[in-house]
Amino acid sequence: MGASQSDQIPKSEKMDTVSRIKARLASVDPNKARALGGVFLFNIIKGTSVYSWTLDLNNVQVYEGEPEEEPDTTFTLNEHYFKQLVQGREDPRVIMQAGRCSVTGDIMRAMQLEPYIKLE
Repeated sequence: MGASQSDQIPKSEKMDTVSRIKARLASVDPNKARALGGVFLFNIIKGTSVYSWTLDLNNVQVYEGEPEEEPDTTFTLNEHYFKQLVQGREDPRVIMQAGRCSVTGDIMRAMQLEPYIKLE
């Protein structure tokens, strides 16, 4: 999941998603975000490319790329299901239970992310 794979996806497309989630995170109570805490890595598959972005609730920030330290939870899913997830078109539990998303790490905390990643 190196940078060369991520570079194959247009930067504007990656940044749009990251910037929209940043705006979403800015609209929530930072104290609640820190209370949930955790670092969440999202690996999004598009064709033969993978791009990664990180939601760091410990520091209440979102950025493109992988975290410096080991994430608490890692999600790996294709771009279609990622869009379904963040746009609220499909329930996160359904996506996970149907095997459309691989989740490793703290799954219980991951189930509480909707207020931070759902775009309106």
